[in-house]
Amino acid sequence: MTTAGIITAGVPERAAVLSFLGSAVDADPAAAARGGTAAAGAPADVVDAIAGLGLPPGALVLIAMPNGRLTLAAFFGTLLAGAVPVLVPPGAGAARITEISRAFGGAALIAPRIDPARYGATTVHPLGDRCEAVLLGDAGEPRYRYQPGEVVMMTSGTSGITSGCLHGIDAMLRNAGRHATSIGQRAGDTVLVSLPLYYSYGLVAQALAAFVRGSRLVVSGPPFTPASFAGTVRAHDVTVSSLTPSGAARLAAEPPADPAGLRVLTVGGDALDRAHVRTLLTAGPQRELYLTYGLTEAGPRVTTLAAHREPEHRWTSVGTPLPGVRTHLREPIGDGPGAELVVESDTVMRRRLPGSAPAVPGTVATGDRFDIDDDGYHFFRGRTADSVIVGGEKVWLPSVRRLAGEVPGVRHARTTVYRDDRDELRYSLDVTVDDPGPRTAAEIERALNRVLLRAERPHRITLCQAPTEEWRK
Repeated sequence: MTTAGIITAGVPERAAVLSFLGSAVDADPAAAARGGTAAAGAPADVVDAIAGLGLPPGALVLIAMPNGRLTLAAFFGTLLAGAVPVLVPPGAGAARITEISRAFGGAALIAPRIDPARYGATTVHPLGDRCEAVLLGDAGEPRYRYQPGEVVMMTSGTSGITSGCLHGIDAMLRNAGRHATSIGQRAGDTVLVSLPLYYSYGLVAQALAAFVRGSRLVVSGPPFTPASFAGTVRAHDVTVSSLTPSGAARLAAEPPADPAGLRVLTVGGDALDRAHVRTLLTAGPQRELYLTYGLTEAGPRVTTLAAHREPEHRWTSVGTPLPGVRTHLREPIGDGPGAELVVESDTVMRRRLPGSAPAVPGTVATGDRFDIDDDGYHFFRGRTADSVIVGGEKVWLPSVRRLAGEVPGVRHARTTVYRDDRDELRYSLDVTVDDPGPRTAAEIERALNRVLLRAERPHRITLCQAPTEEWRK
Protein backbone atom coordinates (compact mmCIF):
# COMPACT_ATOMS: atom_id res chain seq x y z
CA MET A 1 0.00 0.00 0.00
CA THR A 2 1.28 3.45 -0.90
CA THR A 3 0.20 6.86 0.37
CA ALA A 4 -1.42 7.48 -3.02
CA GLY A 5 -3.88 4.70 -2.26
CA ILE A 6 -4.92 5.87 1.22
CA ILE A 7 -5.17 9.67 0.88
CA THR A 8 -7.84 11.67 -0.87
CA ALA A 9 -8.09 15.49 -0.79
CA GLY A 10 -5.23 15.65 1.70
CA VAL A 11 -6.69 13.33 4.38
CA PRO A 12 -6.72 9.54 4.84
CA GLU A 13 -9.59 7.65 3.22
CA ARG A 14 -12.30 6.59 5.65
CA ALA A 15 -12.43 3.00 4.36
CA ALA A 16 -8.66 2.58 4.78
CA VAL A 17 -8.81 4.03 8.30
CA LEU A 18 -11.65 1.78 9.46
CA SER A 19 -10.00 -1.30 7.95
CA PHE A 20 -6.75 -0.47 9.75
CA LEU A 21 -8.45 0.22 13.10
CA GLY A 22 -10.60 -2.89 12.72
CA SER A 23 -7.54 -5.15 12.46
CA ALA A 24 -5.65 -3.44 15.32
CA VAL A 25 -5.76 -4.89 18.84
CA ASP A 26 -4.96 -3.69 22.35
CA ALA A 27 -2.32 -5.86 24.02
CA ASP A 28 -3.02 -4.74 27.58
CA PRO A 29 -6.26 -6.23 29.02
CA ALA A 30 -7.08 -2.92 30.72
CA ALA A 31 -6.56 -1.06 27.44
CA ALA A 32 -8.64 -3.67 25.67
CA ALA A 33 -11.47 -2.97 28.07
CA ARG A 34 -11.10 0.77 27.46
CA GLY A 35 -10.99 0.18 23.73
CA GLY A 36 -14.02 -2.07 23.69
CA THR A 37 -12.45 -4.94 21.77
CA ALA A 38 -15.58 -6.96 22.44
CA ALA A 39 -17.46 -4.37 20.41
CA ALA A 40 -15.79 -4.42 17.02
CA GLY A 41 -17.50 -1.17 16.03
CA ALA A 42 -16.02 0.92 18.88
CA PRO A 43 -13.36 2.73 16.78
CA ALA A 44 -15.89 3.42 14.03
CA ASP A 45 -18.30 4.78 16.65
CA VAL A 46 -15.62 7.24 17.80
CA VAL A 47 -14.88 8.34 14.23
CA ASP A 48 -18.58 8.95 13.57
CA ALA A 49 -19.13 10.73 16.89
CA ILE A 50 -16.29 13.17 16.23
CA ALA A 51 -17.84 14.00 12.88
CA GLY A 52 -21.06 14.71 14.76
CA LEU A 53 -19.42 17.40 16.91
CA GLY A 54 -19.77 19.82 14.01
CA LEU A 55 -16.30 21.28 14.38
CA PRO A 56 -15.38 23.99 11.87
CA PRO A 57 -12.72 23.12 9.26
CA GLY A 58 -9.21 23.41 10.72
CA ALA A 59 -10.38 23.39 14.36
CA LEU A 60 -7.62 22.18 16.71
CA VAL A 61 -8.56 19.14 18.82
CA LEU A 62 -6.48 18.09 21.84
CA ILE A 63 -6.47 14.31 22.41
CA ALA A 64 -5.38 13.20 25.91
CA MET A 65 -5.85 9.44 25.69
CA PRO A 66 -3.76 6.50 26.97
CA ASN A 67 -2.19 4.25 24.35
CA GLY A 68 -4.87 2.20 22.64
CA ARG A 69 -6.97 1.69 19.52
CA LEU A 70 -9.33 4.45 20.59
CA THR A 71 -6.46 6.95 20.69
CA LEU A 72 -5.83 6.25 17.02
CA ALA A 73 -9.58 6.33 16.34
CA ALA A 74 -9.70 9.82 17.87
CA PHE A 75 -6.65 10.88 15.86
CA PHE A 76 -7.96 9.64 12.51
CA GLY A 77 -11.54 10.67 13.33
CA THR A 78 -10.38 14.24 13.91
CA LEU A 79 -8.62 14.26 10.53
CA LEU A 80 -11.65 12.80 8.76
CA ALA A 81 -13.83 15.51 10.32
CA GLY A 82 -11.62 18.18 8.73
CA ALA A 83 -10.13 19.15 12.09
CA VAL A 84 -6.51 19.16 13.29
CA PRO A 85 -5.42 16.62 15.96
CA VAL A 86 -2.71 17.10 18.57
CA LEU A 87 -1.94 14.15 20.85
CA VAL A 88 -0.96 15.29 24.36
CA PRO A 89 0.24 13.23 27.35
CA PRO A 90 -2.71 11.41 28.97
CA GLY A 91 -1.21 12.21 32.37
CA ALA A 92 -1.33 15.95 31.75
CA GLY A 93 -3.52 17.79 34.22
CA ALA A 94 -6.09 20.45 33.47
CA ALA A 95 -3.52 23.24 33.94
CA ARG A 96 -1.17 21.81 31.35
CA ILE A 97 -3.93 21.04 28.87
CA THR A 98 -5.31 24.56 29.31
CA GLU A 99 -1.86 26.04 28.71
CA ILE A 100 -1.43 24.01 25.51
CA SER A 101 -4.93 24.96 24.36
CA ARG A 102 -4.31 28.64 25.00
CA ALA A 103 -0.96 28.54 23.20
CA PHE A 104 -2.21 26.66 20.13
CA GLY A 105 -5.87 27.76 19.96
CA GLY A 106 -7.67 24.57 20.98
CA ALA A 107 -11.32 24.12 20.01
CA ALA A 108 -12.06 20.76 21.68
CA LEU A 109 -10.62 18.18 24.07
CA ILE A 110 -11.02 14.39 23.82
CA ALA A 111 -10.21 12.23 26.85
CA PRO A 112 -11.57 9.13 28.63
CA ARG A 113 -13.40 11.18 31.28
CA ILE A 114 -13.63 14.97 31.49
CA ASP A 115 -14.80 17.37 34.19
CA PRO A 116 -16.13 20.13 31.92
CA ALA A 117 -15.97 22.81 34.64
CA ARG A 118 -12.17 22.61 34.59
CA TYR A 119 -12.23 23.86 31.00
CA GLY A 120 -14.97 26.45 31.25
CA ALA A 121 -17.48 24.12 29.61
CA THR A 122 -20.86 22.78 30.73
CA THR A 123 -21.59 19.96 28.29
CA VAL A 124 -19.82 16.66 27.76
CA HIS A 125 -20.26 14.91 24.39
CA PRO A 126 -19.96 11.09 24.58
CA LEU A 127 -17.84 9.51 21.84
CA GLY A 128 -18.95 5.93 22.20
CA ASP A 129 -18.70 4.25 25.61
CA ARG A 130 -15.03 4.82 26.37
CA CYS A 131 -14.18 8.46 25.71
CA GLU A 132 -15.83 11.86 25.51
CA ALA A 133 -15.26 15.41 24.33
CA VAL A 134 -15.82 18.98 25.46
CA LEU A 135 -15.82 22.07 23.31
CA LEU A 136 -13.34 24.52 24.76
CA GLY A 137 -14.44 28.03 25.65
CA ASP A 138 -13.53 30.95 23.41
CA ALA A 139 -10.18 32.23 24.71
CA GLY A 140 -9.97 35.04 22.19
CA GLU A 141 -8.64 35.17 18.66
CA PRO A 142 -6.63 31.98 17.89
CA ARG A 143 -2.90 32.55 17.52
CA TYR A 144 -2.75 30.22 14.54
CA ARG A 145 -5.01 29.27 11.66
CA TYR A 146 -5.04 25.64 10.60
CA GLN A 147 -6.21 23.75 7.54
CA PRO A 148 -7.85 20.31 7.16
CA GLY A 149 -5.16 17.67 6.71
CA GLU A 150 -2.75 19.29 9.17
CA VAL A 151 -1.45 17.73 12.40
CA VAL A 152 0.34 19.23 15.40
CA MET A 153 2.95 17.00 17.04
CA MET A 154 4.29 17.92 20.49
CA THR A 155 8.07 18.16 20.64
CA SER A 156 8.82 15.93 23.64
CA GLY A 157 10.28 18.78 25.67
CA THR A 158 12.78 19.80 23.00
CA SER A 159 11.71 23.44 22.87
CA GLY A 160 9.27 23.89 25.73
CA ILE A 161 6.28 22.41 27.50
CA THR A 162 3.87 24.11 25.10
CA SER A 163 5.83 23.69 21.89
CA GLY A 164 4.86 21.73 18.83
CA CYS A 165 5.37 21.30 15.11
CA LEU A 166 2.75 21.74 12.42
CA HIS A 167 2.87 19.04 9.73
CA GLY A 168 0.71 17.85 6.87
CA ILE A 169 -0.60 14.30 7.30
CA ASP A 170 0.54 13.57 3.75
CA ALA A 171 4.16 14.37 4.69
CA MET A 172 3.88 12.31 7.89
CA LEU A 173 2.65 9.29 5.94
CA ARG A 174 5.44 9.80 3.41
CA ASN A 175 8.00 9.82 6.22
CA ALA A 176 6.37 6.73 7.75
CA GLY A 177 6.62 4.92 4.42
CA ARG A 178 10.30 5.80 4.00
CA HIS A 179 11.05 4.54 7.50
CA ALA A 180 9.13 1.31 6.85
CA THR A 181 11.13 0.75 3.67
CA SER A 182 14.43 1.35 5.48
CA ILE A 183 13.69 -1.42 7.99
CA GLY A 184 12.12 -3.84 5.52
CA GLN A 185 8.61 -3.69 7.01
CA ARG A 186 6.01 -5.69 5.07
CA ALA A 187 2.24 -5.85 4.72
CA GLY A 188 2.22 -9.23 6.48
CA ASP A 189 4.03 -7.91 9.57
CA THR A 190 2.49 -7.43 12.98
CA VAL A 191 3.80 -4.22 14.56
CA LEU A 192 3.87 -3.65 18.33
CA VAL A 193 3.77 -0.01 19.44
CA SER A 194 4.60 0.31 23.14
CA LEU A 195 6.00 3.85 22.96
CA PRO A 196 3.69 6.78 23.76
CA LEU A 197 1.59 7.68 20.74
CA TYR A 198 1.83 11.36 21.66
CA TYR A 199 5.50 11.25 20.66
CA SER A 200 6.35 11.35 16.96
CA TYR A 201 8.43 8.15 17.07
CA GLY A 202 5.51 6.04 18.31
CA LEU A 203 2.92 7.78 16.11
CA VAL A 204 4.77 8.05 12.79
CA ALA A 205 7.46 5.35 12.80
CA GLN A 206 5.14 2.70 14.23
CA ALA A 207 1.40 3.44 13.99
CA LEU A 208 1.42 5.38 10.72
CA ALA A 209 4.09 3.10 9.22
CA ALA A 210 1.76 0.16 9.93
CA PHE A 211 -1.11 2.09 8.30
CA VAL A 212 0.93 2.86 5.18
CA ARG A 213 2.26 -0.69 4.84
CA GLY A 214 -1.03 -2.39 5.64
CA SER A 215 0.57 -4.14 8.62
CA ARG A 216 -1.46 -5.35 11.59
CA LEU A 217 -0.98 -3.17 14.69
CA VAL A 218 -0.81 -4.25 18.33
CA VAL A 219 -1.04 -1.36 20.79
CA SER A 220 0.57 -1.56 24.21
CA GLY A 221 2.01 1.18 26.35
CA PRO A 222 4.20 2.30 29.21
CA PRO A 223 5.58 1.21 31.58
CA PHE A 224 8.17 -0.90 29.72
CA THR A 225 9.80 -4.00 31.18
CA PRO A 226 11.84 -6.55 29.19
CA ALA A 227 9.64 -9.40 30.47
CA SER A 228 6.34 -7.75 29.51
CA PHE A 229 7.76 -6.71 26.13
CA ALA A 230 8.89 -10.25 25.29
CA GLY A 231 5.60 -11.67 26.58
CA THR A 232 3.54 -9.34 24.37
CA VAL A 233 5.69 -10.18 21.34
CA ARG A 234 5.09 -13.89 21.90
CA ALA A 235 1.37 -13.58 22.70
CA HIS A 236 0.58 -11.59 19.55
CA ASP A 237 3.16 -13.03 17.12
CA VAL A 238 4.77 -9.59 16.75
CA THR A 239 7.39 -9.32 14.03
CA VAL A 240 8.33 -5.58 14.20
CA SER A 241 8.71 -3.27 17.19
CA SER A 242 10.66 -0.26 18.44
CA LEU A 243 12.25 0.98 21.65
CA THR A 244 13.94 4.11 22.91
CA PRO A 245 17.66 3.85 23.74
CA SER A 246 16.85 3.57 27.46
CA GLY A 247 14.39 0.74 26.76
CA ALA A 248 16.90 -0.99 24.49
CA ALA A 249 19.55 -0.72 27.22
CA ARG A 250 17.17 -2.40 29.70
CA LEU A 251 16.42 -5.14 27.19
CA ALA A 252 20.16 -5.69 26.67
CA ALA A 253 20.67 -5.91 30.44
CA GLU A 254 17.79 -8.39 30.83
CA PRO A 255 17.52 -10.34 27.55
CA PRO A 256 14.57 -12.77 27.56
CA ALA A 257 15.48 -16.33 28.45
CA ASP A 258 12.93 -17.59 25.93
CA PRO A 259 13.54 -15.41 22.87
CA ALA A 260 10.45 -14.26 21.05
CA GLY A 261 10.01 -14.52 17.28
CA LEU A 262 10.71 -10.86 16.59
CA ARG A 263 12.20 -10.21 13.16
CA VAL A 264 12.85 -6.45 13.41
CA LEU A 265 13.70 -4.26 16.39
CA THR A 266 14.38 -0.58 15.82
CA VAL A 267 15.89 1.85 18.31
CA GLY A 268 15.18 5.56 17.93
CA GLY A 269 16.78 8.51 19.63
CA ASP A 270 20.43 9.17 20.32
CA ALA A 271 23.27 6.65 19.94
CA LEU A 272 23.11 3.29 21.70
CA ASP A 273 26.18 2.14 23.61
CA ARG A 274 28.31 -0.29 21.61
CA ALA A 275 28.13 -2.92 24.39
CA HIS A 276 24.31 -2.83 24.31
CA VAL A 277 24.34 -3.24 20.53
CA ARG A 278 26.62 -6.25 20.87
CA THR A 279 24.37 -7.85 23.50
CA LEU A 280 21.23 -7.29 21.45
CA LEU A 281 22.87 -8.71 18.34
CA THR A 282 23.96 -11.85 20.18
CA ALA A 283 21.18 -12.39 22.74
CA GLY A 284 18.32 -10.07 21.82
CA PRO A 285 14.87 -11.30 20.80
CA GLN A 286 15.19 -9.94 17.25
CA ARG A 287 16.89 -11.16 14.08
CA GLU A 288 17.44 -7.67 12.60
CA LEU A 289 18.47 -4.59 14.60
CA TYR A 290 18.09 -1.06 13.21
CA LEU A 291 19.43 2.07 14.92
CA THR A 292 17.69 5.25 13.83
CA TYR A 293 17.74 9.01 14.40
CA GLY A 294 15.02 11.58 13.98
CA LEU A 295 13.34 14.62 15.47
CA THR A 296 9.77 15.86 15.40
CA GLU A 297 10.68 18.92 13.34
CA ALA A 298 11.90 16.69 10.49
CA GLY A 299 8.75 14.65 10.24
CA PRO A 300 10.37 12.76 12.18
CA ARG A 301 12.74 10.01 10.92
CA VAL A 302 16.06 11.06 9.32
CA THR A 303 18.61 8.21 9.29
CA THR A 304 18.75 4.41 9.70
CA LEU A 305 21.55 1.91 10.37
CA ALA A 306 21.07 -1.84 9.78
CA ALA A 307 23.39 -2.76 12.67
CA HIS A 308 23.14 -6.51 12.01
CA ARG A 309 24.71 -5.94 8.58
CA GLU A 310 27.45 -3.51 9.66
CA PRO A 311 30.96 -3.96 11.13
CA GLU A 312 31.42 -3.19 14.80
CA HIS A 313 33.05 0.22 14.26
CA ARG A 314 29.71 1.49 12.91
CA TRP A 315 27.57 0.30 15.83
CA THR A 316 27.81 3.74 17.44
CA SER A 317 26.41 5.31 14.29
CA VAL A 318 22.76 6.05 13.48
CA GLY A 319 23.33 5.28 9.83
CA THR A 320 22.72 7.17 6.63
CA PRO A 321 19.79 9.39 5.52
CA LEU A 322 16.51 7.96 4.30
CA PRO A 323 15.69 8.36 0.60
CA GLY A 324 14.54 11.91 -0.03
CA VAL A 325 16.43 13.24 3.01
CA ARG A 326 19.62 15.28 2.73
CA THR A 327 21.89 16.40 5.56
CA HIS A 328 24.93 18.58 6.09
CA LEU A 329 26.92 20.03 8.98
CA ARG A 330 27.34 23.68 9.84
CA GLU A 331 29.42 25.53 12.44
CA PRO A 332 29.81 23.85 15.86
CA ILE A 333 27.35 24.70 18.65
CA GLY A 334 29.44 26.09 21.51
CA ASP A 335 31.91 23.74 23.14
CA GLY A 336 31.98 20.03 22.49
CA PRO A 337 32.59 17.61 19.63
CA GLY A 338 30.87 17.64 16.26
CA ALA A 339 28.95 20.29 14.39
CA GLU A 340 25.24 21.06 14.07
CA LEU A 341 23.27 18.76 11.78
CA VAL A 342 20.97 20.40 9.23
CA VAL A 343 18.21 18.29 7.61
CA GLU A 344 16.57 18.98 4.25
CA SER A 345 13.43 17.02 3.35
CA ASP A 346 9.91 17.36 1.99
CA THR A 347 8.70 16.05 5.38
CA VAL A 348 10.10 18.95 7.44
CA MET A 349 7.51 20.80 9.56
CA ARG A 350 5.46 23.61 8.05
CA ARG A 351 6.00 25.79 11.12
CA ARG A 352 7.00 25.65 14.76
CA LEU A 353 4.42 26.42 17.44
CA PRO A 354 4.93 28.92 18.93
CA GLY A 355 7.18 30.38 16.26
CA SER A 356 7.30 30.56 12.53
CA ALA A 357 8.03 28.56 9.41
CA PRO A 358 11.64 27.45 8.80
CA ALA A 359 13.79 30.24 7.39
CA VAL A 360 14.53 27.97 4.43
CA PRO A 361 11.46 25.89 3.47
CA GLY A 362 12.07 22.18 3.84
CA THR A 363 15.12 22.72 6.05
CA VAL A 364 15.56 22.38 9.82
CA ALA A 365 18.63 23.06 11.96
CA THR A 366 18.45 20.24 14.50
CA GLY A 367 20.45 21.67 17.40
CA ASP A 368 22.12 18.24 17.59
CA ARG A 369 25.87 17.76 17.14
CA PHE A 370 27.12 15.09 14.73
CA ASP A 371 30.15 13.86 12.86
CA ILE A 372 29.66 12.39 9.38
CA ASP A 373 32.34 10.06 8.02
CA ASP A 374 33.50 9.78 4.41
CA ASP A 375 30.92 7.07 3.70
CA GLY A 376 28.05 9.24 4.92
CA TYR A 377 27.48 7.47 8.25
CA HIS A 378 26.17 9.82 10.98
CA PHE A 379 27.57 9.74 14.52
CA PHE A 380 25.59 11.53 17.24
CA ARG A 381 27.81 13.59 19.59
CA GLY A 382 25.41 15.52 21.83
CA ARG A 383 22.58 18.02 22.22
CA THR A 384 22.30 21.65 23.20
CA ALA A 385 22.82 22.34 26.87
CA ASP A 386 19.22 23.28 27.76
CA SER A 387 17.66 19.97 26.68
CA VAL A 388 18.30 16.86 28.75
CA ILE A 389 16.95 13.30 28.57
CA VAL A 390 15.99 12.05 32.04
CA GLY A 391 14.68 8.51 32.39
CA GLY A 392 13.94 8.35 28.67
CA GLU A 393 11.95 11.64 28.70
CA LYS A 394 13.26 14.81 27.06
CA VAL A 395 13.02 17.89 29.31
CA TRP A 396 13.41 21.49 28.14
CA LEU A 397 14.98 23.16 31.18
CA PRO A 398 14.04 26.78 30.36
CA SER A 399 10.38 25.79 30.78
CA VAL A 400 11.11 24.42 34.24
CA ARG A 401 12.96 27.60 35.24
CA ARG A 402 10.10 29.72 33.90
CA LEU A 403 7.49 27.83 35.93
CA ALA A 404 9.51 28.27 39.11
CA GLY A 405 10.18 31.92 38.31
CA GLU A 406 6.44 32.68 38.11
CA VAL A 407 5.90 31.78 41.79
CA PRO A 408 5.58 34.94 43.94
CA GLY A 409 8.75 35.62 45.91
CA VAL A 410 11.06 33.76 43.50
CA ARG A 411 13.98 35.92 42.35
CA HIS A 412 16.03 33.48 40.28
CA ALA A 413 15.88 29.81 39.20
CA ARG A 414 18.82 27.76 37.98
CA THR A 415 18.99 24.13 36.75
CA THR A 416 22.00 21.83 37.04
CA VAL A 417 22.35 18.54 35.17
CA TYR A 418 24.24 15.78 37.00
CA ARG A 419 24.64 12.00 37.17
CA ASP A 420 23.49 10.12 40.25
CA ASP A 421 25.29 7.24 41.97
CA ARG A 422 23.83 4.87 39.34
CA ASP A 423 25.33 7.04 36.57
CA GLU A 424 21.88 8.13 35.38
CA LEU A 425 21.19 11.69 34.22
CA ARG A 426 19.25 13.87 36.65
CA TYR A 427 18.75 17.59 37.15
CA SER A 428 18.32 19.79 40.18
CA LEU A 429 16.53 23.12 40.57
CA ASP A 430 18.15 25.83 42.70
CA VAL A 431 15.81 28.70 43.51
CA THR A 432 16.66 32.07 45.09
CA VAL A 433 13.63 33.35 47.04
CA ASP A 434 12.54 36.04 49.49
CA ASP A 435 11.44 33.46 52.07
CA PRO A 436 13.07 30.00 51.84
CA GLY A 437 10.55 28.44 54.23
CA PRO A 438 8.33 25.38 53.75
CA ARG A 439 5.41 27.44 52.41
CA THR A 440 7.47 28.76 49.50
CA ALA A 441 8.89 25.29 48.82
CA ALA A 442 5.37 23.86 48.71
CA GLU A 443 4.19 26.62 46.33
CA ILE A 444 7.09 25.92 43.95
CA GLU A 445 6.39 22.19 43.98
CA ARG A 446 2.69 22.80 43.33
CA ALA A 447 3.49 25.11 40.41
CA LEU A 448 5.76 22.48 38.85
CA ASN A 449 3.45 19.55 39.54
CA ARG A 450 0.46 21.30 37.95
CA VAL A 451 2.19 21.36 34.58
CA LEU A 452 5.12 18.91 34.52
CA LEU A 453 4.74 15.18 34.10
CA ARG A 454 6.27 13.13 36.90
CA ALA A 455 9.31 12.16 34.81
CA GLU A 456 9.93 15.82 33.91
CA ARG A 457 10.17 17.10 37.50
CA PRO A 458 13.51 17.97 39.12
CA HIS A 459 15.04 15.36 41.39
CA ARG A 460 16.24 17.98 43.86
CA ILE A 461 14.86 21.43 44.71
CA THR A 462 17.06 23.69 46.82
CA LEU A 463 15.94 27.07 48.14
CA CYS A 464 18.28 29.84 49.22
CA GLN A 465 17.49 33.31 50.54
CA ALA A 466 17.88 36.30 48.26
CA PRO A 467 20.45 38.89 49.41
CA THR A 468 19.05 41.88 51.26
CA GLU A 469 20.02 44.26 48.46
CA GLU A 470 18.04 42.18 45.96
CA TRP A 471 14.90 42.60 48.05
CA ARG A 472 15.05 46.37 47.51
CA LYS A 473 14.98 46.13 43.70
